[in-house]
Amino acid sequence: MSKLNEYCKKKNLRDMDIEHLLLYRICLVLLPFMIGGTLLFIFFGDKILAAGGECLFRKVSGFYCIGCGGTRAFNYLVHLHILKSFFYHPFVPYTYLAYFFYTINSFLYRHNKKCFARLSPFVLIYIGVGILTINFIVKNIFIFFGIYLI
Repeated sequence: MSKLNEYCKKKNLRDMDIEHLLLYRICLVLLPFMIGGTLLFIFFGDKILAAGGECLFRKVSGFYCIGCGGTRAFNYLVHLHILKSFFYHPFVPYTYLAYFFYTINSFLYRHNKKCFARLSPFVLIYIGVGILTINFIVKNIFIFFGIYLI
């Protein structure tokens, strides 16, 4: 029996796949950074946006990069302007929501409480990659028609 299974039985916790346990622990380690970044943008978001420069990829190629609008989207998200955040970069609100959903769901699953579902983190990752790709393609298609979204 693996050490992980022995640990779970000693602590009376449900067995988790090693990948799920590792991702859950990474989420817990990232939690103070998520909270810190949110607080930083709540208090200093406008100053951070004003100090930022232009995207180098956009400056050189004339197209939006895959992350263009992400900082503004995060600033709008922490100020609870969710639709504006989604407009600038839909991946940002999705990531925030998916992160907290996965962390809370894993916590409940790990501690023998009812959870929403045994959710595979890879499904969330694939959805995120799809959102990034679609956002990149759609914003750059609009450039061909002379419409600059951000």
